[in-house]
Amino acid sequence: MSLSPQQLSDLHRQAEQALLAGHLREAHRYCLRVLAVDRLHADAWFICGVIAGRNSQFDKAVQILCNACTLAPESAEYRAELGKYLLAVNRNREALEAALEAAALPPLSVATLNTLGTVFSHCGEHERAIECFAEAVVKLDKRLAEQQGAEPQRARSAQHRENPEPSFSDSAEIHFNMAVSLQFAGRIDDAELAFERAIGLRPDYLKAHSALATLRRQTREHNHLARLEKLREKSLSSIDRLYLGHALAKEQEDLGNYAAAINCLGWAKGAYAREVNYRFDGEKRLFECLKNTFTKEMLDRPATTYCPNSEPIFIVGMPRTGTTLVEQILGGHSQVFAAGELQQFPHQVARLCGATNRTRPAGFLDIQTIQASVDINHAELGEAYIEATRPRTGKTPHFSDKLPRNFLYLGLIRQALPNAKIVCLRRDPMDTCLSNYRQLFAVNAHHYHYNLDLETCARYFIQFDLLMRHWGEAMPDAVYELEYESLVNDPPSAVAGLLEFCGLPWEEHCLEFHQRDNAVATPSAVQVKQGIYHTSIGRWRRYGDAMQPLYDLLHAAGYCD
Repeated sequence: MSLSPQQLSDLHRQAEQALLAGHLREAHRYCLRVLAVDRLHADAWFICGVIAGRNSQFDKAVQILCNACTLAPESAEYRAELGKYLLAVNRNREALEAALEAAALPPLSVATLNTLGTVFSHCGEHERAIECFAEAVVKLDKRLAEQQGAEPQRARSAQHRENPEPSFSDSAEIHFNMAVSLQFAGRIDDAELAFERAIGLRPDYLKAHSALATLRRQTREHNHLARLEKLREKSLSSIDRLYLGHALAKEQEDLGNYAAAINCLGWAKGAYAREVNYRFDGEKRLFECLKNTFTKEMLDRPATTYCPNSEPIFIVGMPRTGTTLVEQILGGHSQVFAAGELQQFPHQVARLCGATNRTRPAGFLDIQTIQASVDINHAELGEAYIEATRPRTGKTPHFSDKLPRNFLYLGLIRQALPNAKIVCLRRDPMDTCLSNYRQLFAVNAHHYHYNLDLETCARYFIQFDLLMRHWGEAMPDAVYELEYESLVNDPPSAVAGLLEFCGLPWEEHCLEFHQRDNAVATPSAVQVKQGIYHTSIGRWRRYGDAMQPLYDLLHAAGYCD
């Protein structure tokens, strides 16, 4: 097939327009026609990579985008997009490298800056992320201003991917992304302004409303309830109800309206629970499989291969039980870097077990993966995990990995990294279950779907507790269990015991963690900056009769007096 340069250019432009319109198959057809004539057409490869990514074919997207970057090494857009999909396959180190390379290749478009900010944020580089988002906002504001009185330019600019017509929705998303990074960086006032600007640009941006509600404690003089209640009158998707209902519940609770708060949570979660059709029986089978696979007999066998690295301190437990608090306490020590909630261990297990090729999300633990994990090379697993945490780790003798659900992987952690330390947080069962129910986790994260129902939170807690007892019997002295209440009531003693277990000398800074100017990229980012406080102990009692079914279920299982 032979095409004139003009015909090739027309096909390329049609591919771009189809991509912008979301017509992925059409865009792909145009790109294939271009590549049939010119195999070195970098942008056709780039568009194919984007299409693969949008179809959740992340490994394929990385492969194609690497090709595009080789053909056009000076394209910041290509490298930023590559970084995004490297993150999707948990190649964080390479993602950060791609983002840094892209950031050094001006000029950067608004879309590229937004992508770079997102990559930097996921890599823990929140100040870099803020810089990217701030530059994108400046460019967006300038272009939105230029649109006034510039009608003839509007159609032409909208035709190109690098310079599409800016929309209020685009601008709102960038302000939201910047607000999240500002929150993680501890700049709460700036984050509040950015969330408000996002909402001003898009009043029905319920994800932003939800984030704003959690940013600080609301008062009768300063809250958003009237605005939120008005949004409740709209026709909402199940996900939007999650965002709005959690925002309403948080603000009602802040004002002491606990009955209204629990009702808002029920309204928020009910529709989504019906939609995802979550069944706890499958979860229970997973816990049973872990106990039956990682027996005491297996874990007592002398290790033949393992990674001797002693850097990691794994902080595990049910979410909302003080894991972030402990991470920040340890992060205040001169020998420990608080690396945040790392997804690397689950992802490396999935990769070595061949689970990344299945339909489940990356890092998802299922029975097939558990069974396959028996045959993996433990040294390779440990070394791959350590390497995957670089380059953020390795600059201090130890780093903490605060992914709560790593409690599912303790058998493998012990086998692969026997010199690592494991700390498990414990909290009052009633407070644990209520706190999990109150939390809005990542909406599409299947492993958190248990929190869509309060009583299912209790069932999950029971399985968690039984598994932790199993680990304690199968691996005596391997896990240090720390009670949240003991930590809150007597911080010096609790921290001293924690440091001793981790083999760390006493440092007073560990008790002054809330004064540190550091990023905290978890749902507890705001609370942990307040220091140690007692108000979360016994929170469940404030909800009165609404807690009776939860109490009865836990009491029947032997957990409540």
